[in-house]
Amino acid sequence: MTSAPRPRALALLLLCVLLSAPAGCARAETPEAGSPARRAAAPSFVVSSPTDGDRRLQSISAAPADAAATAEVVLHPDQVRQAWWGTGAALTDASVRLLADRPGVVRTLFDPAARKGARLTMLRLPLSATDFSPRLWTWRLRDGAVRPAREARAAVDLVRSRVQPLVPRLRVVGAPWTAPRAMKTGGTLRGGALAADSLVEYGDLLVGQARWLRRHGVPLWATSLGNEPGHSSDYPTMTMTDAQLAELGTAVGPRLDRLGTRLWAVDHNWSDRDRVDAVLAGSAGFDGAAFHCYAGQPAQMAGLAVPRMVTECTGTTDGAAGTFAWDAKNLVADSVAAGSSGLMMWNLALDPDHGPTDEGSLWGCKQCRGVVTVTPFGIAREPEFFTLAHLARAAVPGARVIGSTAPEWLSVAAFRNPDGSYGVFGHNRSSTDQTVRLSLGPGPGPGADGRSYVLHPGDLFSYRGPLPG
Repeated sequence: MTSAPRPRALALLLLCVLLSAPAGCARAETPEAGSPARRAAAPSFVVSSPTDGDRRLQSISAAPADAAATAEVVLHPDQVRQAWWGTGAALTDASVRLLADRPGVVRTLFDPAARKGARLTMLRLPLSATDFSPRLWTWRLRDGAVRPAREARAAVDLVRSRVQPLVPRLRVVGAPWTAPRAMKTGGTLRGGALAADSLVEYGDLLVGQARWLRRHGVPLWATSLGNEPGHSSDYPTMTMTDAQLAELGTAVGPRLDRLGTRLWAVDHNWSDRDRVDAVLAGSAGFDGAAFHCYAGQPAQMAGLAVPRMVTECTGTTDGAAGTFAWDAKNLVADSVAAGSSGLMMWNLALDPDHGPTDEGSLWGCKQCRGVVTVTPFGIAREPEFFTLAHLARAAVPGARVIGSTAPEWLSVAAFRNPDGSYGVFGHNRSSTDQTVRLSLGPGPGPGADGRSYVLHPGDLFSYRGPLPG
């Protein structure tokens, strides 16, 4: 429903009609704070330094018109590629515990108007305990009805009360780490496999979870059948065979589709491309494929007949310089070139001890880093925060990836946003200052004489706006 224009907007609209003044008409629009229309009103070029903590998410002005460019990024609007879904991270039990009483931190992560915020638009929701769960739990299926554990309800409450008011069109992506004990070989949540005779019951549980979440106001936009189905360890994990994944896809995919929830295949590493091919060949029930960053190369995602995205990657102990460089090349430039439609990191928030974790596990991640680290005195924005923040500034949900060319030492991805603005994410891998010129190549655009900006060594950057003709 469209709300009635405010009186001031009506007055400006009448004035612009009387005077035939396009500028007045533009000012008569009253987008919400932080909306794509407002952010795209003027060119925005934002940089983050790996070495200067005061120069993070800092807006800079274009270089003088006569400044000589040392590099050129050329956008090709005629080379339209995959749709862009957004950026996000996982709301693990550790993150729920740390964010529950910190609405300011939630705003830093999700508020689209936060000047120094990450502006996330997606959220990965574990549908069981993980290695970042102080207590082991799963949803239960009893007499055909699902019953969420208290941890699941706590996560839902946080999503509904804190996140969705900031991001009304939030895209939630689910993933269970394990089925309930009774559905597994070995009868434990810690490792093991999905039992062969539990496929129907497990499928009913997955559909029941989606139905319950939607009924309780959580927009479960997509889900996978299980996180990392090739991995079993001493924390909540569960392996599934390709045949099981395909059979579940055929049985569950159409039922989820009727609920408005997509089903993604495999949800494991780039190196598991052969598994993805086998599962997709065995079932038409999947709408896409999900990949993690822990083995293989981004190029292994390329050539799939279905959409795909990176649903998990985590930082550990590397500093900002190494993280900016690795993330920009692997998680953004190369992944987008291979067809990825979004990027989600692992934990939204952890404490300075990389937890809370499952203390009963020896092999769960002990050095994983949250997108933010929460301390009693505030938060630290970790390097992954800036990767996501720059990507969110370059491309909003509904953008389309477009072609681009750039020097080898620039990791770049380019977008055309729904409001017509262009977006560029990039990273200067060189060891010197560079004056980078952004311009449009041939295509259905206005043509351009470009804009130039000065980057320091190791800078992340994002641009959003028009390119002048």
